[in-house]
Amino acid sequence: MTILKKHVDKSVSIANRTNRTLLQRGLEPRFTEWTLTADGDLVLLFGVLDVRRLQKMERYTDRNLLHQLSTVCNGVPIAISNTNGLRYAFILDHCPAIPATVDFPGFERGKVRLGLDYKGNEVGAAWDRLGHLLIGGQTGMGKSNLLRLLAYQGIGEGSALLLADIDGRTFPMLAGNPALMEPIASTPDEAHELVKRALAEIDRRTALYSVVDGYPETLDEYNDVAHDGDRLPRLLVILDEFNATACALGGAKGHFCNDVSALTWRGRKFGVNVIVAAQDFEKAIVGRMRDQVDAVCFRVRSYALARAVGCASAVNIPSKFPGRAVSSRWGVMQTYYISKGELATGTPSVLSQAELALIKWAQIENDSYLPIVAIRDRLGLSQRRARARARDWERRGWLVKDANSHNRRKITSDLALLADKVKTAQTAQTRCTNGQTPHDGLDKRCTN
Repeated sequence: MTILKKHVDKSVSIANRTNRTLLQRGLEPRFTEWTLTADGDLVLLFGVLDVRRLQKMERYTDRNLLHQLSTVCNGVPIAISNTNGLRYAFILDHCPAIPATVDFPGFERGKVRLGLDYKGNEVGAAWDRLGHLLIGGQTGMGKSNLLRLLAYQGIGEGSALLLADIDGRTFPMLAGNPALMEPIASTPDEAHELVKRALAEIDRRTALYSVVDGYPETLDEYNDVAHDGDRLPRLLVILDEFNATACALGGAKGHFCNDVSALTWRGRKFGVNVIVAAQDFEKAIVGRMRDQVDAVCFRVRSYALARAVGCASAVNIPSKFPGRAVSSRWGVMQTYYISKGELATGTPSVLSQAELALIKWAQIENDSYLPIVAIRDRLGLSQRRARARARDWERRGWLVKDANSHNRRKITSDLALLADKVKTAQTAQTRCTNGQTPHDGLDKRCTN
């Protein structure tokens, strides 16, 4: 494991707290040295005591003292080594096993699911908190898979997509997808036109924000007060091969980089997420957007790049672990894997079991009508969130208002077909995986 600045800062704090604790107990902090070291999956801090100058050494090894030291150091585990003198050993960091492959567990409304961290916790964020991402990585290490994973979840969320795929290998399965606001860009000039299209959309949304009540500052706030026909989808802009595109269009000071920089700092309040990706990034190009993006780095060749975006240890990721990444925001993680075939369907499992049951109830017992109160009670939502769910489904074309009653909504054939497709896919998946235990192999290495 790599020693990071956080370990150094933590070591200084522990040394100071240990000295104070010993003095409070009437003991002299006779340390000859403090040593910070990495040993396999552990980062350890050793405090070496001068045994020749200690009186009543048993007081320095008292179990109550060790418990107090661990407590004042925020629960850091501590052990004693007396095979060669007397040393306190503080365990600063430990990297448990991390799965070598993790299949994407499925779409979750309102959230971007990225993978698992080395503690087994899910890495992700709500769409409105995701912000913008810079993704770097060598060929075959997981960069394209992560871009597809983001696009897939964007489609499920009902987002509009603007995609640039210069080499044509990342998004060919999405050509013609109805979520696309424009055709997929395949040249640097076309990529620049996409960015200009996104900036024009921000200008349009600026005007829309100004004419509704409540002075909205986010997309959710705007959609809560906007009229039915004026509600807006999130906009996901993914620019693959970004470094090559930027270099072809004037470099860091060219119009393309200027426009992308403007898109990142203007876009968040208008529901725009920008993802830029490349195998490598020139330092000047990174500098234009470093303060606006969070970085996710798979294995990279350039230590300078990894260090510049806060992912210095990405150069140490073993090449045999595709999907392993280091993030400036989330730390070490194994990104979820999604197959190209799953992305090609263009229809994420956007309906939960509760929603499927709700649709079935409406079809069988309520002549396909779906009142707000049923959405509220059967999905366990507040009245406000139930109305928001209904508006979202209307925007997707899944519900339509009754011409004779403003408050009555009816399920469309699109939603009925989607519900049948989701149920069929879930049934097939259950048959295929029943009795199997996927991915029981674990990688015991960790890059931090």
